[in-house]
Amino acid sequence: MRKPEDRNRPRVNITEMLLFNEDISSLGLAEIPLHGRKFTWINKQQPPLLERLDWFFTSNPWTLDYPYTVARSLVMETLDHWPCVIGVKTSITKSKIFRFEKYWMEHESLLPLVAAC
Repeated sequence: MRKPEDRNRPRVNITEMLLFNEDISSLGLAEIPLHGRKFTWINKQQPPLLERLDWFFTSNPWTLDYPYTVARSLVMETLDHWPCVIGVKTSITKSKIFRFEKYWMEHESLLPLVAAC
């Protein structure tokens, strides 16, 4: 866990949290934010213990190139963990998208041009 709020009950190990956060910082990692759920694990007992045990990190260059990278929680079926998926939003300008046009196959200079390349 990274902070006391990552658990729905008191009694967390502050030393382990500090060490975990120091390691993340020393490696220069950036956390990918989790959307949709505060906790990622449940002990499936009554009353339930809920914790955020799953974390997602990336490099700072990645964060600069893809600032809209997020983690989203999915529906838990039978496990004790909520599965998560990473989403990366990109924007590619239309001028950089290559589209092959079917009518090019009928053009007489296509094959010689492809062979030359």
